[in-house]
Amino acid sequence: MNYALQIQKLLIQRDGLSSPNDKIALLKQAINLADAHNDVEWGFDLRLDLIRDEKETSRCDESLPAFTWILDAYDKNPEQLDEEGFLWEYKWMLGSVRRNRLISLEQIDSIAEDFKTRLLRNGYSLRPYYTTKAHLALFLNNLEDARKYIDLRNQEVRDEMSNCRACELDDDVELELRLGNFEKALTVGNSMLTKKVTCVHMPFSCYCTCVKYFQKAGDMTKAYEYFQKAEADLTNLSDTSQISEIGILIRFLTDYDREKAWTFFESHAHWNLNSEDYLDFLFSVSVLPLLASEAGKVLNINPSLEWYREDNTYDLKEVYNFYYEKAKALSEQFDERNGNSYFSEQFAEAI
Repeated sequence: MNYALQIQKLLIQRDGLSSPNDKIALLKQAINLADAHNDVEWGFDLRLDLIRDEKETSRCDESLPAFTWILDAYDKNPEQLDEEGFLWEYKWMLGSVRRNRLISLEQIDSIAEDFKTRLLRNGYSLRPYYTTKAHLALFLNNLEDARKYIDLRNQEVRDEMSNCRACELDDDVELELRLGNFEKALTVGNSMLTKKVTCVHMPFSCYCTCVKYFQKAGDMTKAYEYFQKAEADLTNLSDTSQISEIGILIRFLTDYDREKAWTFFESHAHWNLNSEDYLDFLFSVSVLPLLASEAGKVLNINPSLEWYREDNTYDLKEVYNFYYEKAKALSEQFDERNGNSYFSEQFAEAI
């Protein structure tokens, strides 16, 4: 069979699947066929599909090497391939390199500048570039820089490469919450929090952020209000990329409704399998308070988890240590990479 027909057959199979993992497996087969026949255009398009499918998971195992290939292929074949066609995915990759402890801040800055160059070359504003800079500042807990970049973002024209309004409002709300400006946060984000503007993960993700910071402030009534909103929206979400938000909900329930916290943990712990470093850290830190106070428990968890036992009976000290060691190691590695102590401070809060 002609390899192009084989690729098309695999894509038809992929379209009938619901699991991102199964879709990715078929796409990898298709990519191997394209590469074996030196078909750059097929390799380019298939890798973009792979990145889009992996975006629905908590992992980034395949996307970074795929995107590196895309950049190299375009730079070698600018007349044959469309640079504009991967700029949206470039934003996602900037998020992934930020979340990877092995990629230095210098490398992240260099990648961001390359993104900036490509945006300008294709006639787009710098609104998405400043958004990625704001995300890095929030990641590093540099709140003054986050404010600066959000202000610069707002001065740029909104175009089709810009994040949607709901996602931008999510950034605005998080910044105000982290600065302790709770009323301002709710006012700024009102149109998104009331679902006048939405996207795939908004306002669910923002509801979880509200839960986190109201809980930290000791306002459990307000935290519960946003927990209820998040829980209602969770029924419509199935992609495992939301594992850090699940961690926030488990952390809240640990203090508010412990039995329900265990239900969330049992149902979602496997979403964290092979997750990106930052997501792995956030989930591990979030579940430590739940695991800390009980010696043994029967849990019905996914068998794919590393610490699964066939008899479903667990020494929670062992499970606690599993997440403790991961969170501790990741906090130290991120702090070394980032040049501050923000991750260690989050780890200390959890224990």
